[in-house]
Amino acid sequence: MSSSIRRAVLFSSVTRYSMRFMGLFSTMIIARLLTPEEIGTFAIASAIVMVMSEFRLLGAGAYLVREQELTEEKIRSATGLTVLISWGLGLVIWLAAPWVAGFYELEPLSIIFRILSVSFFVAPFISIPTSVLMRSFRFKELFVVKLYTTLANVLITISLILAGFSYYALAWGYTLAVLVELLVLIYYRPAGMPWGPSFQRVGTIARFGIYTSLAGFLRKGVVTVPDMIIGKLGTPLQVGLFSRGLGFIEFVSQTLIMGVKPVVLPYLSDVKRSGGDINQAYLQASVMLGGLIWPVLAVASVVSLPAIYLFFGDQWLEAAPYASLIAWWAIFRMVHWFSSDLLMARGFEKVMVIKEAVVFFAHFLAILLLFPLGLKAVAAGFAGAGAIDLVVTSWVLWRYLGLNPALMVRAWRQNALIMVLCGLAAWGCYEAMLAQGFGMVAGLLVVASVLPPVWLGLIFVLKHPLRAELVRVIRILHV
Repeated sequence: MSSSIRRAVLFSSVTRYSMRFMGLFSTMIIARLLTPEEIGTFAIASAIVMVMSEFRLLGAGAYLVREQELTEEKIRSATGLTVLISWGLGLVIWLAAPWVAGFYELEPLSIIFRILSVSFFVAPFISIPTSVLMRSFRFKELFVVKLYTTLANVLITISLILAGFSYYALAWGYTLAVLVELLVLIYYRPAGMPWGPSFQRVGTIARFGIYTSLAGFLRKGVVTVPDMIIGKLGTPLQVGLFSRGLGFIEFVSQTLIMGVKPVVLPYLSDVKRSGGDINQAYLQASVMLGGLIWPVLAVASVVSLPAIYLFFGDQWLEAAPYASLIAWWAIFRMVHWFSSDLLMARGFEKVMVIKEAVVFFAHFLAILLLFPLGLKAVAAGFAGAGAIDLVVTSWVLWRYLGLNPALMVRAWRQNALIMVLCGLAAWGCYEAMLAQGFGMVAGLLVVASVLPPVWLGLIFVLKHPLRAELVRVIRILHV
């Protein structure tokens, strides 16, 4: 891994981790200020809008990152395409708001929809500069942008909740933070970068972008479709509880993965441009990430009840069993989390979309068919759909990219062993504390204290690939 990539990962990690923990702080407060029903109502609207947001860029950002040579005209064309799509979607959301509210029989959704639609009209002037900065590995500047954006979101949302705006505060906090992001990006705009759009090459970008956008739509749909289906078949309370269980696991996994994720596509594209072994680069990146995330998810499955109680309060305790099951869904998904980046870097956009469609419909059917049996059955079905995702993606990578599944299994054996041992250690510590009469929060704190050195010891004893990176970090800190 080159020094430039390490610096990019460092700044990307600092950015994402800082934002995630600020988001956690905000969520902890909001979970105590709003009821599950209120959060469930907003979750229905935001799920629909966030899925639609995957189309507002139509792959223009990924196109700029992947292009061999970047020119001013290509940037203008990417901006032009984004303006056409994003503004059109913003108008659709605005006009469809009353219909969606009627479909779910929730009048507040109409106003929430229209507040969230504002972000679509400024998206082109945020996404394009961000992609250019990302392509150049300028994650230091992106850190500052995200810092101000997240601070604005947290402060505005909490202030409006305290002022009595209920779920509308969540919508206004997101929308006004997007406007803050635009202002900061104007300051950090790359020198000489054009703002004006051009519509001359939009067809070329759209042909690339339609596949990446469809894949993003389907991928995001996996985690938002529960809110939409449960919102129609059930109640906002059920939406809120399932969303909290899924959100807890998503927070745990994404907190670890989001620092690396923005660097993966530029990294894999750079390996391809330089003639390196892109499959080996993918395998190395995924194994090292799995060595970190799998043990954490196993522990999260064990201590979901005290963790949800500590972070969100006792009104959310019913979400804990769902979180424990959904953790296994995340474990399965993490194996090939970078598969879309690999397929995109290798030029297999169509295959990527088909793969994501199969995975999406597996989750869709699991929720639809199992909902009558209760939310716990839905969570179990979610885990099963995650296993299907693992099998399907492994086959796709073997069939089209020659990545042998047996090689993946051998590479991930250490991760599986570390995960099992960390999970057992967490279960033993937690149950021992409960048996001695201590509360569940005390048990959680003991687990949080014991597991990091256990994990670190296993990394070094088993000579996991992460060991070399950890040694390098230790040497840098020592110097």
